[in-house]
Amino acid sequence: MNDLDSRSSTKSEPDLSVLTPSYGYGRYIRNAVDSVVASGSLRVEHIIQDACSEDETKEVLIQAERRLNHPLKWSMEPDTGQSDALNKALSKAKGKWIGWLNADEFYLPHGLEELVSVGEKTGADVVYGDAVFVDGDGHLIRLKPQHPFNQFVLKNYGVFISTCATIFRRSALWPQPWDTHLQLLMDHDLYMKLAHRSARFLYVPYPVASFRVHPDRVSAQTGGFGPDYAIVEGRHGRGGLFSKGAAWALHAAYKAASGGYKRQSRAKAFEGAPMTWIDSPDHAEQVRRFLHRCYNRSVRPLE
Repeated sequence: MNDLDSRSSTKSEPDLSVLTPSYGYGRYIRNAVDSVVASGSLRVEHIIQDACSEDETKEVLIQAERRLNHPLKWSMEPDTGQSDALNKALSKAKGKWIGWLNADEFYLPHGLEELVSVGEKTGADVVYGDAVFVDGDGHLIRLKPQHPFNQFVLKNYGVFISTCATIFRRSALWPQPWDTHLQLLMDHDLYMKLAHRSARFLYVPYPVASFRVHPDRVSAQTGGFGPDYAIVEGRHGRGGLFSKGAAWALHAAYKAASGGYKRQSRAKAFEGAPMTWIDSPDHAEQVRRFLHRCYNRSVRPLE
């Protein structure tokens, strides 16, 4: 029995609470739910906060509970946007760690285990890994490797940490950490606030989750990032052209030093391959090969 098994078997509270804001993504949310349930030895609760979707979301969630014989915490009630939904979900969370998975995203195998294990061993407050970008059908577009945290890069380059590949220590958050005035850059704002509070960020070179690129995603449907940039830069400061250029160069240097470009190059061999490992054994085998080739990780058989 490993450390995670031991912890999970001796306490009733979950290791991790995954928060999922949802609206109109019924065609994708099954992958999100299945990937959370398949989180291995972790004790995980999944809290889905849906803004009264009028598509198949409710039916998918009901069927998932029956199919998986696994309780989900889900509710359908109006909200003012993604930030409001996340704050509502957080108020119901019991886990020591908090994950943020949008309804059109899904976790990759053993990713959450990697993050929680490192977080427990190191005492970090924010633990993050790599993400893959996939298309609407879940086929790989590209790998998005990250690098160790740098506040100067975060402020002047922008958000380089994928939210779907991140967990937060619950005690490092406050009651409503997501700003409801922000529609797109609530992640940048949250990371900056945590950095100002001296939260410890830690990078784990492992692919944790998939970000789905499709025409109906929130960032493709809104009126642009301009209003959010004004709020975030007004709150956390605005870097000049020199600072922005230096941040881009530092981002590239960190990425190279941590092997990101090498992993990104190796991942090109898998472009178009299905990453939806929870869908079928064939897909799971493709992801196993991806993990071995790009990260030199010989993971146990995927189920």
